[in-house]
Amino acid sequence: VPPAPATQPAVDPMTAVNTLIEAPPDFVAQRLASGDYPIPPYAKFLAGVKICLDPGHGGDAHQRGYKRGPTGVREAEFNFLVASYLRELLTSTGAEVLLTREGDVDVSLEDRAAIANEWNADLFISLHHNAIGNKPQVNHTTVWYHADVDYRPSNLDLARYLCDGLYDALALPEITAVPLKSDQLMYPGGFGILRHARVTAALCETSFFTNPEEEQRLRQPEYNLREAYGLFIALAKYAAAGLPRARLVEPADGVLPLDAGRTLVFALDDGLRGRKSWGSERQMILSDSITARIDGQLVPLSFENEGYRLTLEVPDDLTPGSHAVEVQFQNMNKNSVLNPHFTIEVQGQTGTVTTPP
Repeated sequence: VPPAPATQPAVDPMTAVNTLIEAPPDFVAQRLASGDYPIPPYAKFLAGVKICLDPGHGGDAHQRGYKRGPTGVREAEFNFLVASYLRELLTSTGAEVLLTREGDVDVSLEDRAAIANEWNADLFISLHHNAIGNKPQVNHTTVWYHADVDYRPSNLDLARYLCDGLYDALALPEITAVPLKSDQLMYPGGFGILRHARVTAALCETSFFTNPEEEQRLRQPEYNLREAYGLFIALAKYAAAGLPRARLVEPADGVLPLDAGRTLVFALDDGLRGRKSWGSERQMILSDSITARIDGQLVPLSFENEGYRLTLEVPDDLTPGSHAVEVQFQNMNKNSVLNPHFTIEVQGQTGTVTTPP
């Protein structure tokens, strides 16, 4: 009697890897070529924009049941697939894209933020999907910003565009009344990855993988691509509406002697005027939106439409050392400054300040 064939031990679905349906080769390229996911003309404004994508989690399959749906589908895997598809869409338009992980590895929250910070990203997007215990019917979209609404208004811009894109692409039947959420609703200090980010950032919780139907949709490459496409269109619309910036030009090195003229000069860029469209010589910055703070205190300023130069009056009592400067404004489409924070260094001895005539 021949021996019975050896049986393979059953794979525990709650520690399994490769839990998604495999996509065919060149999946995104094929879909783009077929016209199912058209690249709109306004996506050209993404060219040169530096976007850091953070596929949430990774390296955690050994933790039984960790970040998995009811049948064991892993969040880390579809987070990464969405990020990969989104990267392919973005780079097709000339955007520069960097992922915080390139495989199923664990990267700390602080290190993920550091990757975006050190690369000097324009935008940082952490891609996640949500979970809730004992409520399998729940399934909606939220997008999260750090701290309060005044912390960095461009975070709200990014979050708003991303949320609208997900709404349009996925059309989940359930919504939450206010989908943009402060991360301090979850933790007093907010989400670590957003707290450490020094660039414009938002975190998407696109849908709930604890919903059984949604978990199975998230296994499918077509559904992951649909999500990525919604985020892509959102980012294209954001870029098309202009990404405002500010640049310190005087003193260019950020060093201000105590006995120097007590002003700082910034060049403003509304993200639109440089396109030289008809009427581009007109002001495209909302005058009443222009504010400046040194160490959190509002300071007097003047703005010239010609040359888009902003001049700040530095307080006479500013002491030697480092000081935080914040410049805020909105362009005509209500988009705020991507990176509004600067540091200046006041050098010299106290008591030597002179006031220019």
